Amino acid sequence: MKFLSNLFQRAQQKHISLNLEQPEVPLGIQAKSYSEKDNLSTRYDNEKEAGWAWMARLQSGNRSPFLAYTFEDGQNAMRALLDLPCFHIADDSKKIICTQVLNFGYFQGNNGVWQIAVWGGDFTHDLWQAAKSSFIKHGGRKKDELEPEQRIVHTQKAEVPQAGKVMFDREDRQNKMGATLVYRIYKAPDAASAKAFLEQNPVTKPLFYIVVETPEGNYCRDTQGMYKE
Repeated sequence: MKFLSNLFQRAQQKHISLNLEQPEVPLGIQAKSYSEKDNLSTRYDNEKEAGWAWMARLQSGNRSPFLAYTFEDGQNAMRALLDLPCFHIADDSKKIICTQVLNFGYFQGNNGVWQIAVWGGDFTHDLWQAAKSSFIKHGGRKKDELEPEQRIVHTQKAEVPQAGKVMFDREDRQNKMGATLVYRIYKAPDAASAKAFLEQNPVTKPLFYIVVETPEGNYCRDTQGMYKE
């Protein structure tokens, strides 16, 4: 299955710390308290990790919308993300988290320049526009971007997401390079129910994946966060 091979690419990624200093969090930047468990995104903390993820994206032919900007100053880069409603500082890890299902990289490169990349199938046009405006406002320079299609939103009463609609389907195990990868696979009627289910089921074990198949695509969660396959 295609999504299993893509998930294995994620399992092969290793976190490599570059021991670069993080900018101090500006005082009063957020009123509400957040922690790492609130993170629904997949975060890449250094240049090599983000590069691997980007290569996997290109190899899979993924055409999801994205923004990639550079910043000379780490404080400005941090503020560019934190001005957006879905990005916050986690009190426990002191790292930036995102409360939407996206991928993002935020790190200082080997050349000393700070970089931000945000991408994903759920990167809406409104959020994309807000992010672009914030990045430019805080001194960001565009590396590359792909604007999402602007979809017409039909006004109707939205159905409340119900995690209980998600049903277990099967468990798959894959042996790769001496390691056993475990996939708990579920089915859901829609993306909203899948995301509600994944929010309630964080993953703490390495090489363990929760996959929820929906008509709108597969929503997944591992130790790094939540993402759309």
